[in-house]
Amino acid sequence: MELIHNNYKAEWVDLDEGLNGMYDPNDPEDIALLRFDTYELIDGEWEEIPDGSYCTNMPAHADRGALKAGLAMIVNELDDCSGNPKKVLEKLSWMSPDWVE
Repeated sequence: MELIHNNYKAEWVDLDEGLNGMYDPNDPEDIALLRFDTYELIDGEWEEIPDGSYCTNMPAHADRGALKAGLAMIVNELDDCSGNPKKVLEKLSWMSPDWVE
C-alpha cells in the first residue's frame, strides 16, 4: 500500500521483520511488523529519501484503515518538515495502530 501527497510518497513494506529482528512465526510472542519507505518527487522521478526507511510497530495484519492513516501521517509530516526529515521519520518509526485510532 502506498500514499502520495504533494511531492512525497510513503509505502508499507513487509520484509518479514519482527520484534527481535526477523519475524519468527514459531514464536507466539513475536509480531510481524511493517516498514515504511519514503520518496520525494524530484524532476519527475521518485527518489528514495536518504535515511527514509524504518521498521515500525505497525503489525503486518493491521486493518486497512490504520495502515492508510499511518501513511497519511508520514506524508503529512514530510510535507510540513523543512530541511532534513531524518528526526521526523525516526519518531514515526515508533508508530503503532494506537497512534492512528
